[in-house]
Amino acid sequence: MKTEKRFAPRTIHHDDRRGKERTDYVVGIDTGGTYTDGVLMDYRSRQVLASGKTLTTREDLSIGVVEVLKSLNIRNPARVKLVGISSTLATNSIAEGKARDVGLILIGYDRSLVESFGLQEKFSAACHDFFAGGHTSQGEEQAPPDLEGIKAWVLENKERVDAFAISSYFSPLDPSHEEAAFEQVRKVCDLPVVLGHQLSTKLDSIVRAATASLNASLVAVMQEFIEAVKTALAEHDIKAPLMIVKGDGSLMPYTEAVKKPVETILSGPAASAIGGMFFSREGNALMIDVGGTTTDIAFIKDGQIAISEEGARVGQIETAVKAARIRTACVGCDSRISFDQGPVPIVGPDRVVPLSRLAWLHPRVHDEIMALGRKKGYWVPADLQYWMFPKSVDAEELGISDHRTVGVVNALNRGPASISSLIRELSVHHAVQLNADELFRLGLIEESTLTPSDLLHVSGKMDIWDVEAARQATACVCEIYGREPATFVDEVLDYIVSMMVEEAVVFLAGQTERNARDRLPENVDGRWGRWLLEESINRKDSYLSVEISSRFPIIGIGAPAGIFIKKVAKTLRAPFILPGHAHVANAAGAVAGSVVIEKEAILYTREREESLSYVVQIEDDRTKFAEYDDAMAFARKTVSDMARRAAIDAGAADPVATLRVKTEGALERIQARAAGNPALSNGK
Repeated sequence: MKTEKRFAPRTIHHDDRRGKERTDYVVGIDTGGTYTDGVLMDYRSRQVLASGKTLTTREDLSIGVVEVLKSLNIRNPARVKLVGISSTLATNSIAEGKARDVGLILIGYDRSLVESFGLQEKFSAACHDFFAGGHTSQGEEQAPPDLEGIKAWVLENKERVDAFAISSYFSPLDPSHEEAAFEQVRKVCDLPVVLGHQLSTKLDSIVRAATASLNASLVAVMQEFIEAVKTALAEHDIKAPLMIVKGDGSLMPYTEAVKKPVETILSGPAASAIGGMFFSREGNALMIDVGGTTTDIAFIKDGQIAISEEGARVGQIETAVKAARIRTACVGCDSRISFDQGPVPIVGPDRVVPLSRLAWLHPRVHDEIMALGRKKGYWVPADLQYWMFPKSVDAEELGISDHRTVGVVNALNRGPASISSLIRELSVHHAVQLNADELFRLGLIEESTLTPSDLLHVSGKMDIWDVEAARQATACVCEIYGREPATFVDEVLDYIVSMMVEEAVVFLAGQTERNARDRLPENVDGRWGRWLLEESINRKDSYLSVEISSRFPIIGIGAPAGIFIKKVAKTLRAPFILPGHAHVANAAGAVAGSVVIEKEAILYTREREESLSYVVQIEDDRTKFAEYDDAMAFARKTVSDMARRAAIDAGAADPVATLRVKTEGALERIQARAAGNPALSNGK
């Protein structure tokens, strides 16, 4: 692997702080879309002893983790007592549309109601269908579940999906139909199966189904990631407990992350917020983390990350996952710069490999890009759009027989190729005729084109990869779209800052509690709204001055924070804080959190003729009581004990449990929360 220059200093060691050989260490690792970061910290003092940063190796994630562990120069692996991992893997898989395909089984849902309101768009499933069954708001069976119909549908669709999700109407009050369907699926299929009630007890059936579907789409992705991390730790003889950062910033055992990867949505941003708070010591601030794929915004209030009670949202997908209140914008240093609407550039939402990086890794690509300057005739966008395989692909093994698709496979197995060269080689007239859709669907092709990273190289603000290729590619793009290179770079970088400012404004304005009718939209809308925002950023009007100011300082996290977030803070007239180790704050946040386990009981009333009973539903167990007080006492004690035991099993030392009761319509939720610092391994 090549050695790189980078935004921030290279691996940092402070060996004088390591003290005696008996010092206990913790290791934090963050695997992002572009970089894998690592820190080695003294467990007691929490001082950073070493930090490292390397490229994320998407073709084999363990390579990047091994490299970053190697850069930490851990002298005695036995003294590592805890390893914490955060990752944008789940978030990026969703943002980039690369999650696995899921078949969603809906039991007891009203097909006409779902379809008349277009609610199926929220499911994020490759296919779904409706079956009889489900329960009422009092836990009564609506109809027997159509188990034979479910089995037949699974047999019909199991070859086109990677996992199944099952959501039954009112399953939090009675999950028996989901469990019965699970048994039927297991008889005819060995794909992963996710049950909605195991992820969420919310009664919003659409959000619960979407959460189950999303979780199923991420199971295989998370399994691969965990195995990669375990392989890397074994290579370095590190046997410490492995914890994963959840979306709310707390830690969970890796075994739970494999079962419930959806809970790691926003794991990376949550870890960044914790790391930013840890290094800056700011108890009240806006945290903005700019990475390769996304920019993430969180709010720190009274020393804690603000939590969203409504559930995490990534793009247009709403979930029932409790997570830090984080706004994720699909713009980062490796976002695609495109011109779908003419000369005005579009940044994002998908991530690509910067051309400067591709040329740096492949001298042939460097030569091809530089040769464009000597090309006779005119350039076309396809000259600067490259496809590549992270690892070789066997078309026959994948059952690919189309001769043009096979031709693309053969060409890319030789190395990265521009779309123009593929069109010439396969004697077609347009990229559509290359028949590469199946290769993209399988996630086999990576793309490379112009990105903000390339423009940062041109501007001299970044010096990591191939500056010459970045300059030539930018010159070609400007020629194609009739732009002046001297102003194009600054315009695009300023445009990215303005995007981040808008995201920060919307996020801060949304912190004020409002009822549903008065909530502000997710984007600044209307001509007046757009003008007010743009004038506050650009300040060009000759007659009016518009100022939008943040009442809180802004913490910049990520390697390019000093470039982009500093300008965001200046635009919003806020103090800017760039903490030490800001480039690896997310890795530090991976070991700075606590283990938190929550358990919940649902207490509701069931009426039958003239009799009245009180039902307590806790996970898969349901208990009936004749008296309300007995039901409440049972619920409170049971969930408190369960939360404490589960926290200890999850690796918490001396967890403390707290309890709260929430009324939700005709039912009550008894919620226990047990929290404690992660227990260290004993070195055995």
